Amino acid sequence: MGLELILGGISAIVGIFGAIGQANAAGQAAQAQREAAAAQKEANAIEGAANQNNATDSRRQRVREARIRRAQIIAASENAGTTKSSGQVGAVGALSTNLSGLLGQSLGQSAAAKGINAANQNGADAIGRANQANADGAAIGAWTSVIQSGIGGFQSIFDKKPKS
Repeated sequence: MGLELILGGISAIVGIFGAIGQANAAGQAAQAQREAAAAQKEANAIEGAANQNNATDSRRQRVREARIRRAQIIAASENAGTTKSSGQVGAVGALSTNLSGLLGQSLGQSAAAKGINAANQNGADAIGRANQANADGAAIGAWTSVIQSGIGGFQSIFDKKPKS
């Protein structure tokens, strides 16, 4: 009976060390998942900022081009002696309308890109939470398995009837 007790104890100790190893691995996996999620969040923020900078530069360029065209129209009207004519006023008004439309479209695209970025980040965060839950579940499963094995090992030792 002494050998069975020793083997049962060794089995329980090995199981405990195995469970500790599994729990540590699950914890490391969970930490790596958190780090990956943080890196992805940072990458999305950088991409969003870069998109915003590009959109702002594009709007500035359009405003600059509209000012140049406006100045050209006014200069041409003055040279032709048709300052304040309906043609000049209409052309300048059309430039303003087109510019406003282009700026509105650009702002809408920026808002859509920001919304898409946010939705993608929410999805990545949800996947990260799911992976974290899986890692936690694996750690709990490892500990549960060790406890059950230990109980089963000790129970089998005490269930044996002595030989007569």
